[in-house]
Amino acid sequence: MNSDKSNEMCLSSVCQQAESALQQKVEWLRLLMAIATRIRQSLSLDEVLKITVTEVRQFLRADRVFMYRFDPDYSGVVVVESVDENWKSVLNAKVQDTYFMETKGEEYRQGRIQAVEDIYIAGLTECHCNLLAQFQVRANLAVPILQGEKLWGLLVANQCTAPRQWQRWEIDLLEQLATQVGIAIQQSQLHEQVQSELAERKQAEQKIKEQAALLDITTDAILVRDFKSKILFWNQGAERLYGWQADEILGHNAEKLLYKETSPQLEAARQDVLNCGSWQGELDKVTKSGQSIIVESRWTLMYDEASQPKSILSVDTDITEKKQLQAQFLRTQRLESLGTLASGIAHDLNNILTPIMLSAQMLTPKLTHLDARNKQMLLIIQDNSKRAADLVKQILTFSHGSQRQGVSLEIEPLLLEIEQIVHSTFPKSIQIRKNQPQQNLWTIKADSTQIHQVLMNLCVNARDAMPKGGTLEISANNFFADENFARMKFDAKVGPYLVITIKDTGFGIPPLILERIFEPFFTTKELGKGTGLGLSTAIGIVKKYGGFISVESVVGEGTQFQVYLPALKESINQRAEISLLPHGNGELILVVDDEAAILEITKTSLEDSNYRILTASNGIEAISLYAQHKNQISMVLMDIMMPDMDGLTAIGIMQQINPQVKIVAISGISMSSQVAAPAKVDVNVFLHKPYTISQLLCVINSLLNSAIEIS
Repeated sequence: MNSDKSNEMCLSSVCQQAESALQQKVEWLRLLMAIATRIRQSLSLDEVLKITVTEVRQFLRADRVFMYRFDPDYSGVVVVESVDENWKSVLNAKVQDTYFMETKGEEYRQGRIQAVEDIYIAGLTECHCNLLAQFQVRANLAVPILQGEKLWGLLVANQCTAPRQWQRWEIDLLEQLATQVGIAIQQSQLHEQVQSELAERKQAEQKIKEQAALLDITTDAILVRDFKSKILFWNQGAERLYGWQADEILGHNAEKLLYKETSPQLEAARQDVLNCGSWQGELDKVTKSGQSIIVESRWTLMYDEASQPKSILSVDTDITEKKQLQAQFLRTQRLESLGTLASGIAHDLNNILTPIMLSAQMLTPKLTHLDARNKQMLLIIQDNSKRAADLVKQILTFSHGSQRQGVSLEIEPLLLEIEQIVHSTFPKSIQIRKNQPQQNLWTIKADSTQIHQVLMNLCVNARDAMPKGGTLEISANNFFADENFARMKFDAKVGPYLVITIKDTGFGIPPLILERIFEPFFTTKELGKGTGLGLSTAIGIVKKYGGFISVESVVGEGTQFQVYLPALKESINQRAEISLLPHGNGELILVVDDEAAILEITKTSLEDSNYRILTASNGIEAISLYAQHKNQISMVLMDIMMPDMDGLTAIGIMQQINPQVKIVAISGISMSSQVAAPAKVDVNVFLHKPYTISQLLCVINSLLNSAIEIS
């Protein structure tokens, strides 16, 4: 019993320690987030630094926390401090440490951290030890504050009362805060620079306004240059358009500053203006910041008092946005044309896929003598024809802009397909590693093509992050999100998730870029190599299905994306057993389709299921057969799109012959009853090509054995 009590006490102690460590980590993160938020919201550097050292000292329970800024010669000064009242202040204290001045802070610039438990036993130089003792320091923790590769200063925590063993989390906290302080300093410097530039620009604008008040009223860029392209006049409109101030650009060569390269068009324009006195056209130019713009430019030849040509006056109007809108309009028109073309292609593909799918399904139960390899080939035909049918549906979704609904989906076949594509298309220098799950993976409710798009986007990004090769790891696991996880992840909810992980060993993503990777049109790739839509599209698809994406990255080590999708625990049987499908009782069905292959395979399928079949290859023939056998025909399967007489017209005539005729309208384009609305006909059911035997028999059985209202 004593042993049991001892174990219980030990376990309780461990739990308390774990809870205390977790609480400490939460407070650590809160402090870091609070300071980071304050840095983003405030432009007052002094305020941010003072609050930072005060809160850090209170959190660490240190005797003193201060920031030390280096001068150009690597002497320095304490610029901000928080100190317990029992210890002397070192604020504004100037320090000339010979070690810093001789090494130029090289070790700290490379990320060195000094964590000294006791200055008297740490092996410090006598000079450095005396310096710390002068400030009553017993234990010292110093981390560098960097501005890029430049060492700005140090963030320092002191324990003066006694030695102190600095914990790993305390060091990590100071490192993170030093990074945030670096951001604050950079932000403040940029603000001061902007304010200074604004002040200088106001002065320049006032000077130019006095020189050319009338020309500055216009929003156009007006400039004058001599025949050697030296700029003689530059108005405020030119400053606004090109970014160059007048005092920066006057006297400089316009062709070198305003064009990326000299083109034959410029020489031709110069000759035209010399020969004809004027020229007008569109020019590709560049601003001071390197931004490409398009201008409508009007050149006029200027003359001196002796009527001799002396210079060229140019008036430039920015038409970049106008040209972009025109290009967008043309792209929209092309997309509309592609949509129309896609719709037609989809119809033809569905007519091709329907007999393939039906034939493969019919042969499977009949060819029982086949060996395992040939049975697998039949299964491959079925699976790939279904995949092709799904791609056709995606084309129709694109052309009509409709929303695709999710279905129960098993992820293993999709991951296998992704792995095969990656193996065959990615460079051989990238090693593909697929981790097998330890349990049967849960199913999800999603569209397979859209999840395929999400995973391929992530894999392609991983490939681009490893131009010299590396390892791409693909894995999937079941995961149950508890309340703690849901609290830590904003988009997470308590419940089961399927987690798909894409991990690379590429160059990683810097923190500032990591914050923006899911923004539409944000890309770090070169022009023409990325649209900036891949990740924004991926997260849009995942969120639509109630999931979220988590990303972790370390610069120089790699990136890991985890796609969380809500899971369905119940098992899914995706292949219906043909032997369980409903059969007929000798009913007579009229099948109408202009595609001979579809007509033949549908006839054979239905006859095998105990139906009697009449066939027609066009609307006229169908009407003739229906008029002869209307009392025996139980149902009509009618293809909508046929030559000579389309299906909708034929349906309308049949309904005039018999208003109670049961119609299954078949279409390779749309499943909506809106197709029939313009022709003012009603049908009982729409069946979309390519259809399976299961779908066909279920529709026929439901329509024959239930009182379905005509829609």
